[in-house]
Amino acid sequence: MNTKIKVYYEDTDASTRVYYANYLKYLERGRSDFLYKLGFNHKNLFKEYNFYFVVKSCYIEYLNPAYFEDTLEIKTKILNISKAKIEFNQTILRKNILLVDSKVTIVSVDKDGKIFKMPNEMLEILNKNLTTKTI
Repeated sequence: MNTKIKVYYEDTDASTRVYYANYLKYLERGRSDFLYKLGFNHKNLFKEYNFYFVVKSCYIEYLNPAYFEDTLEIKTKILNISKAKIEFNQTILRKNILLVDSKVTIVSVDKDGKIFKMPNEMLEILNKNLTTKTI
């Protein structure tokens, strides 16, 4: 699934390039939008099932810079799913130019930070959106 964002001045460094750590925020927005489009809301997941997601690992390859006032596209795909883990491939592009390629793994945890099994209905929907692409 795709999410579009605009680069604001606050996202950049003195050279008007996006500061490297801000790509993490863009990837987070892409994953959140992905879940929202599948009908999942972070607040409701916690309210109804008492769990939330945390990032377990993140691999990022920076290939090209983004600049102030660019419009970027974040593409988010599921690579693998288990009962408590989702692995995503996420890319950030500007006009079909690949800027960032990443693999991000999130895990579901309860309020105490313990691994928590996602509800079956959620796993079913996520599995329908699984891709066979690997990085």
